[in-house]
Amino acid sequence: MQVAFTERLIEANRLIYYRLKRGLDTRLCRTHDIGEGGDVSKGVDLFAEEIFIQELSSFGMIQSEEAGKVGSGDTIIWLDPIDGSDNFLSQIPYYGSSVALEIDGEVEVAGVVNFANGDIFIKDAQGLRCAKLDDLHFEAVQKNPYASVGIFERAYRSKIYAERLRRKEIKYRMLGAMALSLAYAHYVDFVIFEDRLRPYDVKAGMKMCENLYKYQYNDLTLICHDAAKFEYYKTILLED
Repeated sequence: MQVAFTERLIEANRLIYYRLKRGLDTRLCRTHDIGEGGDVSKGVDLFAEEIFIQELSSFGMIQSEEAGKVGSGDTIIWLDPIDGSDNFLSQIPYYGSSVALEIDGEVEVAGVVNFANGDIFIKDAQGLRCAKLDDLHFEAVQKNPYASVGIFERAYRSKIYAERLRRKEIKYRMLGAMALSLAYAHYVDFVIFEDRLRPYDVKAGMKMCENLYKYQYNDLTLICHDAAKFEYYKTILLED
């Protein structure tokens, strides 16, 4: 089942990727009702969701950020069809998809894609690997020891932690796609969220961060691939 699911997951993402490479049109840009996740659905969200439902619904019940529950069954497929749809509409090259196959409470297959550059990350029994959607030549993801900049998603909402990082002159970027930022956590200095985490946003990405250092409490999430840096940033964020 998992192998077949991964194959269909890749095919769905390729179909969406090649369509989005053609650029914007009215259907993709139109706004719709508020989706299950609480955000206003865009045409691009619904377009991608339709393809994922066609390709993946036979594997279990889909829990989508847009449509909510689709189908039935004990197996759950957590779906964010377009992670960063505002980036897509603004032509900022950081938007993708997030899919997690959950069986008996455990995520067994996770897939995150950056449609802007074609990166696809898969985490399953074979480990965490990355390829380009154009060639699907997968290689194991390696930690980047040279990283000097982190990602702080939704830092514009920060009530506490952005100021603490500013005082220490810690560099970070706000990129606007939570699942993608988790997938890239092996490459950057750190990933921080200061907000509520919805399963559509993080089920797949957190699966890809299983072997990284993590701190989660209330509205703060810190992820880092280096032990010493993890302790340093945690000390800064949690100072009294």
